[in-house]
Amino acid sequence: MQKHLWPLTCLLLLTLSITWASCGKSNSNSNSANVTLLTKSVWKFDTAGVDYDKDGNIDQEDPTLEACFKDNTYLFNKDSTVVMDEGATKCDSGDPQTSSYSWSITNSNPAVLKSDVNPILAQGLKVRTLTDTKLTVYKDTSYAGVGFWYVLSLKH
Repeated sequence: MQKHLWPLTCLLLLTLSITWASCGKSNSNSNSANVTLLTKSVWKFDTAGVDYDKDGNIDQEDPTLEACFKDNTYLFNKDSTVVMDEGATKCDSGDPQTSSYSWSITNSNPAVLKSDVNPILAQGLKVRTLTDTKLTVYKDTSYAGVGFWYVLSLKH
């Protein structure tokens, strides 16, 4: 289970993160549009991996992601909850089929998706892309002194 912690954390961060913290009338239309895009329909896994040059494009796909993560779906609701469905394949048979979490999004550039599920998720993921059909988030991180982005994309 420990070897699945990083990808799961990224997936959950992505999943659990999005209500615009609006601070003024000028932000409300933008916030509303992003919430509308996010809550439009169910999101499913597209791709995940490492972006060494931090340009938003995955340079190396994550070979540790198993099929049990790739078939999960995420339904963001306007009430600031997100429902994660484990899909046909569970990584742990004891896990529930669906789990519900809260989500929020900051009104910064880039926006940051957050969740109160655990301290790691509270730090959030930065939003790279949010369109009608694609949601891409990343976490600026490093390993063995090398900085990179871990990028996760979902699609409709």
